Amino acid sequence: MTSYARGCASVGALLALGVGVSTQLNGQASGAAPQPITVTAGEQARLGVVTQSLAAAQAPAGPATTARVLDPGPLIQLEADLTAASASLAASRAEAARTRKLYAEDRTASARAVETADAQAQADLQRVNGAQRRLLLEWGEGVAGLPPRRRAALLNDLAHVRSELVRIELAPEAPAPAAGAIVRLQSNAAATAMQAKALGMLPVADPRLQTRGLLAELTGAQATLAVGQMLSAQLPASAAAAPGVVIPRGALLRRDSQVWAYVQKAPTSFVRREVKGYQPLPAGWFVPGGFAPGERVVTAGAAALLGVETPAGGSGD
Repeated sequence: MTSYARGCASVGALLALGVGVSTQLNGQASGAAPQPITVTAGEQARLGVVTQSLAAAQAPAGPATTARVLDPGPLIQLEADLTAASASLAASRAEAARTRKLYAEDRTASARAVETADAQAQADLQRVNGAQRRLLLEWGEGVAGLPPRRRAALLNDLAHVRSELVRIELAPEAPAPAAGAIVRLQSNAAATAMQAKALGMLPVADPRLQTRGLLAELTGAQATLAVGQMLSAQLPASAAAAPGVVIPRGALLRRDSQVWAYVQKAPTSFVRREVKGYQPLPAGWFVPGGFAPGERVVTAGAAALLGVETPAGGSGD
């Protein structure tokens, strides 16, 4: 075959390849799901493609953060104000009821006395409402929403140093653990970890860190920390976290502001799949869905496969 003929054959092969790639990518408009690509065993070896089977993994614990022991004094004082206001309200309501009864029966009480008694009861009601609103605004639903007997027991334990309140810092995007969730705490002085029970979210953000606060209760012999002491905290896994898989870091690639991994569907077939809802770990990224145990992902040569899938000049990061 002459060099001219060989050139024509090469051009024809390139044109055919171009037509095939164009046809394959025609349906991959912006936003469309990536389509499978076919790569022969020989091409896989040339591109350095290596795959690895995914194993099932449990959802990891939540992120590490910091915590601080709170001063319970303001809460104890606020609860005392609320108790006093509630007692005054009960007394003034009873007095108003007696005054109205006397006025209705034989008028030994004047209309002015009735008005005064009702006004006192209304003022005491406002004091109770104000204390309850302060409790909610300063300490959140985790304390304000407790049943009265449970809150009284908590405050009694705080007063007798059988419990402590801890503020645990959460990033703005971090999910809040449910009430009752266990958070592990660690101080530099203690060799063993402590366990605190989440009560609820605090309404006020930290002005310096711009983080949200999770209020937790530390009880028992461990509740002897100094007010203001800093701790490290390990948040629990989300209650809705399901088992998933850990995708090795070598399998991850970024394109169009998204993270992807190639899954081997058949010996010569690969498809690019988006990695969503991930949590970074030292060994890779944990994902609760979108990938199944036993599937094989490309851990080496993923960028080369992206070059095969995407024509020259395609968009990417």
